[in-house]
Amino acid sequence: MPKWTEYTSKETLADNDEVMLYDATGKANKRGLMSKFWDYVVDKMSTAVISKLETNNKTIIGAINALNGDKVPKKALILSDEASVSTILNSVSAGGGCDLLPVWGTIGGLYSGWAWGIVLAGQNNINFIGVENASKKLAAAQYSNGKWVKIL
Repeated sequence: MPKWTEYTSKETLADNDEVMLYDATGKANKRGLMSKFWDYVVDKMSTAVISKLETNNKTIIGAINALNGDKVPKKALILSDEASVSTILNSVSAGGGCDLLPVWGTIGGLYSGWAWGIVLAGQNNINFIGVENASKKLAAAQYSNGKWVKIL
């Protein structure tokens, strides 16, 4: 058997190519298919915990899915009554974060016409900034301690 450095190299790998590996349990060199090696790597990406990831899910695939999912929704939520406030507050990410959401509505009845804007929602409050449709003026309000307060 030649030395490892005496083998030729292959630049493009195929699923049916074989690699040599050491079977630690059987204490012997064995052959393995590249396709099986790839299955092993993919399984590790979805199950191995990597504590240095800055996402709630600490697996590679879970972190990628979290990053793809952490986007501002494209559809604006209606924000006009206590039920909609509860929905927004209940949707806020666990862990003390803050969500940015597009919204529209009377904003708890503070504006006579519809207002369109965004909210920064924390676990106990909502800060709204937007434009009131009827007056075409800047609108700002805060929801905390169970009630809305108009700022602008």
